[in-house]
Amino acid sequence: MDTELKINEVEVKPHELKVSVNVKEINKRIENIHRYLNSHKEYLNRLNVFPVPDGDTGLNLTLTFQGAMASMQGMENESMLPGEYLKNFTEQMLLNSRGCSGVIFSLFAQGVAQVLENNDFSNENLHRAIANGFKNAWDGTENPREGTMLTLMREFRDIFGKYIQEEKNAAMVISKSIPYLMEVLDRTPEMLPVLKQAGVVDSGGAGFIIILQGIDRELKHNGSGFNSLSIATLLNISRTTRKLLRMRKSHVRKSSLTPLITNIDDSKIHNSRLREILQNARKVINTWNGSRKLPGQEKVISDLEEMGNLWDSDIKLKYCTEFVLEANAINSKEELREIIGHYGDSLIIVNSGNRYKVHIHTNKPDAVFADAGRYGELVFTKVDDMKKQHRNFVSDDVIEYERDKSILCIVSGSGFADILKNFGADDVLCYGKNKPSVNQLVKKIDGLKAKNVIAAADDSDILMALKYAVSLCKSNVYIVESNNPISIIAMMLGISKEFDIATMFESAMSNLNSITYCEIARSVRNVEADGFTVKKRDFFAVHNKKIIISRTNLEQLVVDVVERLNPGASLVTIYKGIPSRSDRSLLPILREKFPNLEFEEYYGGQSKFNYYISFE
Repeated sequence: MDTELKINEVEVKPHELKVSVNVKEINKRIENIHRYLNSHKEYLNRLNVFPVPDGDTGLNLTLTFQGAMASMQGMENESMLPGEYLKNFTEQMLLNSRGCSGVIFSLFAQGVAQVLENNDFSNENLHRAIANGFKNAWDGTENPREGTMLTLMREFRDIFGKYIQEEKNAAMVISKSIPYLMEVLDRTPEMLPVLKQAGVVDSGGAGFIIILQGIDRELKHNGSGFNSLSIATLLNISRTTRKLLRMRKSHVRKSSLTPLITNIDDSKIHNSRLREILQNARKVINTWNGSRKLPGQEKVISDLEEMGNLWDSDIKLKYCTEFVLEANAINSKEELREIIGHYGDSLIIVNSGNRYKVHIHTNKPDAVFADAGRYGELVFTKVDDMKKQHRNFVSDDVIEYERDKSILCIVSGSGFADILKNFGADDVLCYGKNKPSVNQLVKKIDGLKAKNVIAAADDSDILMALKYAVSLCKSNVYIVESNNPISIIAMMLGISKEFDIATMFESAMSNLNSITYCEIARSVRNVEADGFTVKKRDFFAVHNKKIIISRTNLEQLVVDVVERLNPGASLVTIYKGIPSRSDRSLLPILREKFPNLEFEEYYGGQSKFNYYISFE
């Protein structure tokens, strides 16, 4: 029979109903793509946009692939349809993503998988998948910018849509798209000034093209291997069955879905209840005789709905939302109830004078805050994802909270890790040169066994991974958007664990930039920036994200920096990094040059900078 069937818009043929991906085989093919990416890793790493040798785009992308591949190896004895495999693989990519490049590409891959999960690999659906990949990556990126990997993703969406009209072979379309994307990549310096200033193309965009090249190579040399059905796919079929039985009776026998139900291999259905229901569904369809009613139809639909209720959470209002409002413009709890009550249920309002403490279950916490905020000042807000809490509660690894609040610091240098522990951090994730993955962050946060966690990282490139980790962990996490270890030290100096978590977080944010500091590094290329010409191997100092001084001699540079930035300061602290670990101490020179200042020197252990110098 050549009739094409559809499962939620998935094009399938009856003889393909027993088809599934061999995970071990597909992992080998992805490993080939990863191997191609890895061979270009150092090229991508060198495409950093600043003279600091911190380029790690290639490393982040390869580690993102590696983590997903390692996770999928545990499924080598399982079988699944292509769409299910893509969903699982991209989920693992996001869990193991590192740095902005790893997170953004994982978001793109996740968006593609969301569309292809239905196993429709038609050209039209592939184009929809690519478009959704771009949208998912763009929407998931804070402050998305042109001239980055996101630009290449959008251009790939557009050129794929154009070429697919001319060339029906999707593999050929990918191959034809790559030269055009190379031209777009060459134009990224014109879109992003910092790229033009450094004389490089965007490393994330280059990584995206290299991955497409790896996919192109694999498609040219390999076909697809398949062999059986998975439980997840059968659950999808059960939903499709319910949809079929709700059609007009005259359409049931004509529907392309009907042969799908009658050709399912019962031996592949391991859930006995589902197997029985689908068997009854086939009986209903096979006994159709042209009458207006199908005997047993409503019973099968009811059974399928009952199973659906077991699989899906019953939580309809997702967010447990709390806030404190100070409002002279509201006269009573009842008045406030009228303003926000329609947004959800479980509404509780307690007030004392003009201060209202509110609890509500809703799907629109931002709208609640906006409406309430028009009448006064929101002095505290908190939103808990109840579906996440439900998943945590029913999972095998439920965490028994051992404390109410904790502070987690995420830093590169081992010296900074020790310093922050001494300042009161409950735990420190010291990641060295390789930025932590989403999965590592989740494990670290969950390992604190604290209901509330304040988390701060020393690199803004970690923020995206940290934010996705927060959506997966079991604690309520408050992210301090720091980007250097000095700001984390300032945070710790101004924070007190005696206060509630909201006050602690407010203190952390208000003290974040309270210490003046600069970074000192050695240039790895000639560069012109901020009015300075920095030659390769010169030392330079960065303050407020701008180069302020460059010198050939490191000690002279440090003296000049202290002279320039010390006014008003009494204490100057030097944090030595790995590049200067074996250098002699700068303290004798500085104390002689600046007798009125107090100097301290510590080992920070940072890998990118020779020194951090702070002024207090």
